[in-house]
Amino acid sequence: MKLSYQIFIIFFVILSLFIIKDDIRLIVKNTSIYLNKKIDTPTIKSAEKNETQLPSKISMPGALRVVDNLLNNNSSKLSKDSIIDLTNKYRKENGNLPSLKENADLDFSADKKLKDMFNKQYFEHMSPLNIDVGDLGKEVGYEYIIIGENLAMGNFKDDQSLVDAWMASQGHRENILNKNYIDIGVAVGMGNFKGKSIWMAVQHFGTEKNVCPSIDQVLYGIISINQAEIEEMSKNLSLRREMINKNVIYEGDTYSEQINKYNLLINPYNELLKDTKKMIEDYNNQIRAFNLCILKYQ
Repeated sequence: MKLSYQIFIIFFVILSLFIIKDDIRLIVKNTSIYLNKKIDTPTIKSAEKNETQLPSKISMPGALRVVDNLLNNNSSKLSKDSIIDLTNKYRKENGNLPSLKENADLDFSADKKLKDMFNKQYFEHMSPLNIDVGDLGKEVGYEYIIIGENLAMGNFKDDQSLVDAWMASQGHRENILNKNYIDIGVAVGMGNFKGKSIWMAVQHFGTEKNVCPSIDQVLYGIISINQAEIEEMSKNLSLRREMINKNVIYEGDTYSEQINKYNLLINPYNELLKDTKKMIEDYNNQIRAFNLCILKYQ
């Protein structure tokens, strides 16, 4: 009887092991996968939101005042187009520099400066409201790397005498012959200045940011969204790993079911992390290229 009982016990144990062998194998397999898959923490180097804020270069030599009382100021007539042509003529004669291109935004900013000086009765680069050529450039939508201004007031005989006067002044000459400028805008006009009828002329020079490699702000937006998702996924995975290590029921799931969910989540997380790192590398390369370009104009 005793022997029969022992045989029954052995048979029952063997039968039980046979029934649950698949569950044991699955638990061992999933545990092995879980132990081999570590959370790759998101140590991503942050992407720069904007280009490095290098100081924008502004050139404003002293305002040029030329008054010759022997000249009849009403006999002269200054021309924007002629002033631009003469400016480019001197650039060609002095180092064969590229001709400056007339820019509508700089024409607008120069005209605003001209009218403001007559309206507020001043003749300086800085207005009574502390507005300079850099501020005017921004007001008209000219996003510049470098910008400059030449001013003149006087009874000039003609365009040639005006540009010659600028060329005879060191600071104004440097603006006209600056190799880093690409664009030009000009405004000229006669008006009343402190009780006298007189000519004023404004030259605005500049180079826009778009001459440098562009920075993909859409890419930056995608990176920001991905980083937020990575942070949330990391918190979720860390919590699940903690519950697995404690071997407690979490969200109603058994130990084996928790491991299954963890393993399903870790692969998409690591793929997103990998893709985002590559995006950040590309974006930061764009930032570096842009900043290196800007440095050439400083």
